[in-house]
Amino acid sequence: MHRPRVVIAGERSGVGKSTITVGILLALKERGLDPQPFKAGPDFLDPMHHSVLLERRSRNLDTWMFPSAVPGLFERASAGAGISVIEGVMGMYDGYDGRSEEGSTAHLSKVLKAPVILVLDASASARSVGAIALGFQRYDPDVDVRAVIFNNVGGRRHLDMLRDSLRGIECLGGIPRDAGIKLESRHLGLVPAEENLDRERYEGIRRLIEDNLDMDRLVGIARSAPDLVSSVRDGEPRPIVARVGVARDEAFNFYYEDNFQYLRDAGAELVFFSPLRDAIPDVDGLYFGGGYPEMFAERLASNAVARDAVRRLSEEGMPIYAECGGLMYMCRGLTTLDGERYDMTGVFDAEVRMTGRLQALGYVEAKVVRDNVLAKTGDSARGHVFHYSEVVEHGDEEFAYDLDKEKGIEGAMDAFVKNRTLASYTHLHFGSCPEWAQTFVEACREYSENSRSARTR
Repeated sequence: MHRPRVVIAGERSGVGKSTITVGILLALKERGLDPQPFKAGPDFLDPMHHSVLLERRSRNLDTWMFPSAVPGLFERASAGAGISVIEGVMGMYDGYDGRSEEGSTAHLSKVLKAPVILVLDASASARSVGAIALGFQRYDPDVDVRAVIFNNVGGRRHLDMLRDSLRGIECLGGIPRDAGIKLESRHLGLVPAEENLDRERYEGIRRLIEDNLDMDRLVGIARSAPDLVSSVRDGEPRPIVARVGVARDEAFNFYYEDNFQYLRDAGAELVFFSPLRDAIPDVDGLYFGGGYPEMFAERLASNAVARDAVRRLSEEGMPIYAECGGLMYMCRGLTTLDGERYDMTGVFDAEVRMTGRLQALGYVEAKVVRDNVLAKTGDSARGHVFHYSEVVEHGDEEFAYDLDKEKGIEGAMDAFVKNRTLASYTHLHFGSCPEWAQTFVEACREYSENSRSARTR
């Protein structure tokens, strides 16, 4: 199985690999190579920028959250692409902890047998970056570091010095300092690409890459990647058994693209809608991802038709799954940083408020301690948390998860559960627990059948 592919890694976070990756993807698209983007790790925002101007949706690959699923997910998404481009996470060797390589860009590159191009920040440095490149190349000889890209280059003479400092590794070029082409950020990372789509900025990023990188050599490196052994065994597609409404708009947009595929594989027809402006569609279950409900709290509160419908459907036993921002929407009220409180759905008797600092970040393992719409007591899955909000009161609400770290709603306890509604701070990728997606869709099917039976009586 031949899959041209390359990993764009960074020496650390903040070296510019996201902007450079976007430019490379757009340059490859301009050449007619139909690139398939991927993102290492659990980030939601980088994939949005990968996807916004391409024909293909970006996919996450994480060797800690769902290691056994990575080869198959890569194979499935990369089929037919001219080149797959995998943006790394943090520094190349940063992963689950200081000892393990799991979750790191380096580990993913080894799993996929993908050559690596390392982005180095050249600001305030010259010959010393040669030592950094050499250290990255030799730290793990099984990682195929082929070339480097220098970012924040001061000029031609500076770039010549940087090239001369390298030992046994080639340079694909240097990106000059140009703050005008950086992607904008906010408290959870980059600003979502579709929220303020600036096509001229993306075009400027593409031109910067075309003008300063050897794209022919990058393509050659990607095409030199060794063949892979196929791991996908496609069965017969399951017929549609339930309709699942997915909240997707400016307030709710943190979703793993493959989660949609897992739900479809389980027999779900997905119906996308906006809690900001729409009524709840005619569906058998609801899925609320994370995002920025605090940025749109007033508009969410003003759509009382949708809020009331969600609460009523939960009371009627409709399966509802909500993560992070979705959890906030399931609470009674949300208080923003400026102290304004807005009514949410009230599915759970809880109040949530935004804070000025990060409340929790990192990988977690969730052990199920109460049966719910996704899983049974004793089951477990790996996930990720990242939020600036906190639940400040929650009455007698019950929890479904016991996390291995104190990163939940209350210490290690996470995931409110009531009726057939589950709402947690933990983000799940169903690659870690594909049977949970199947369980959810099956619950939606049962709800649909019971609802039809009730209507005919």
